[in-house]
Amino acid sequence: MTRASIIRRLAVAATSVAVGALVMAPGPAQAQDDDDVSAEQQLAERYAPIVVLKAQEEPCDPDGEPYAPTSVDIVLDNPEVLLRQVGQQNPVITAAPSAADLFGLNEGFFLDFPGSTFEPGCVYEQDFDKYTGTVTGERDVVVYAHVATQADEPDKLALQYWFYWYYNDWNNKHESDWEGIQLLFDVGTAEDALERSPVSTGYAQHEGGERADWDSAKLERVGDRPVVYPSAGSHASYYGSALYMGRSASEGFGCDTTDGPSHRADAAVVLLPSSVDSASSEFAWLDFDGRWGERQGGPFNGPTGPRDKERWTHPIDWHDELRDGSVVVPAGDTQADFVVNSFCGVVEWGSGQLVILQTSPARLLVTLGVAVVLAGWLARRTSWEKVSALPLVVRRRAGEIIRAAGDSYRHRGRVLITIGLVYVPTAIAVGILTSLLAWVPLVRRLVDVAGAASETGVVVALLAGGFANLLSYVAVNAMVAAYYDRLGDDPDTSGLDAVKEAWSHASQLLVGFVVSFLVVTLLLVSVVGAPVGIWLLVRFQFMPHAVVLEDRSGVDALRRSSRLVRGRWWHTAIVTGSFNLLVAGSGLVVGLLLLVVAAGLPLWLFSALITLVYALIVPLAAVGTTLLYGDAVAEERDAARPEPALTSA
Repeated sequence: MTRASIIRRLAVAATSVAVGALVMAPGPAQAQDDDDVSAEQQLAERYAPIVVLKAQEEPCDPDGEPYAPTSVDIVLDNPEVLLRQVGQQNPVITAAPSAADLFGLNEGFFLDFPGSTFEPGCVYEQDFDKYTGTVTGERDVVVYAHVATQADEPDKLALQYWFYWYYNDWNNKHESDWEGIQLLFDVGTAEDALERSPVSTGYAQHEGGERADWDSAKLERVGDRPVVYPSAGSHASYYGSALYMGRSASEGFGCDTTDGPSHRADAAVVLLPSSVDSASSEFAWLDFDGRWGERQGGPFNGPTGPRDKERWTHPIDWHDELRDGSVVVPAGDTQADFVVNSFCGVVEWGSGQLVILQTSPARLLVTLGVAVVLAGWLARRTSWEKVSALPLVVRRRAGEIIRAAGDSYRHRGRVLITIGLVYVPTAIAVGILTSLLAWVPLVRRLVDVAGAASETGVVVALLAGGFANLLSYVAVNAMVAAYYDRLGDDPDTSGLDAVKEAWSHASQLLVGFVVSFLVVTLLLVSVVGAPVGIWLLVRFQFMPHAVVLEDRSGVDALRRSSRLVRGRWWHTAIVTGSFNLLVAGSGLVVGLLLLVVAAGLPLWLFSALITLVYALIVPLAAVGTTLLYGDAVAEERDAARPEPALTSA
């Protein structure tokens, strides 16, 4: 750092210490000292935010927040930072640019930090620690305060806090990030604001934000100081600890997380002027209209500074456009949760592919080509001839099973969909169950002991929701199996007859399901036993068919299913996996379309629509599994037949 930068830092630090002493001094001395401090500075110090940073378990931990709001001094007068001009090869104007160097420059200039925007690795985090002189978990927080007014709203005043982040490690990766919050007063001057409380708050999130009244329960405060939860990586500012879903530019496209272990930091405040008119000002960087980061395409471009934001120039208009809330992703393993969490993953994956397209388009094209070739190879290894779904017990190849299941579903869709509607009461039951979990004494005691209510609730909700949804899937398979078995003798059999038949075996179906669920789940969560769990999961696929069609007990049906799968594990896995992928994919595609097209859809309605989609599609998978069972039984029967005796001519 240069001598000027060091002097500037010492001056800022001295100002902060002096203001802190003024705030803490008691009685008349306080009032006397306040006369020496501007009303704007007093206002900024009084409402200085408390910043909750998502904790890192270790350096370079991708699940935590590696940065903290800091002073721009870490990049000014820094010999490792370059000032470039847009042009052929983006020539370097100067290294270690100062605030004076940035004064008056337009968007044709940008700062360039060490590291690669698209492949950050741990470089930016390590540089941030080096420049700030801090380490993981001990990072200081510095925020910039600005008292803003708007000419056509003379009786309103905005107290803004601007957060400068060194790197944005989210779906839209870029160097530097400007976020923050603001408080709105129904007065026109800072002096009057000192006598009144704010009326509203606004938290910046991507290209928009969220607001809350000063007395709202949503706003967490410590005295007069608002608490802000920056999302890990994206740094969007939120009112609480949760997983948030964004489906627009205003919300951000993807998922923001502020949940999990965190630590709180008091912010040191640096007051900014509304404008600067000299390169000699320590805040000359405010007059920089260029980019505070490496120049890239679209959302990966470095951001412009505060002065170029609507929040700075029209704070009241910006505040009026904010949303009243954000979409919180609920806990539990309902169908809607699966789609919402998949949405987060799909957006993140898509962002990664966009990065690959920018950095290595050939690699992306090769990957897509390999996937297409592999899919074509698998499709050609089977027969796709049209065959009937009846009789049930007959040999069919994988492609024939898939095609027969589709044809049969089209012809008998009304009955099959009626059977599939068993998912609707299940969804209602799961919703009621997960809502009541917090009132179960045992769960509450576990939460108290664990000290992590949200995490314990999520685990219990996952188990309860997963159990109920899988049980419904087993029930649908049992009903469909009973229906196709009866169709062989009576073409006019009804879905009600199939339901009654499956219900008569309910106790053994439940036994078989509970045993398989516990065994497979314990193996999967043990990590070491996960391969065995997956192996058994496939071997147990025909349990409901063995119970209903062969009148076996639940445990014996598991043994019977294992025997039928023996020697055809991969065949069973591929066919059942294809149908389950169709089920999951259909719900996911419809869900993603709803999330994008109907962004304002309430989550309860969204959940209901997704449940309905699964009710429509699951019977198709059940038909396919039933035909696969018939193929396995036919293969076993043919293998047991004696070879015909050879006769002499």
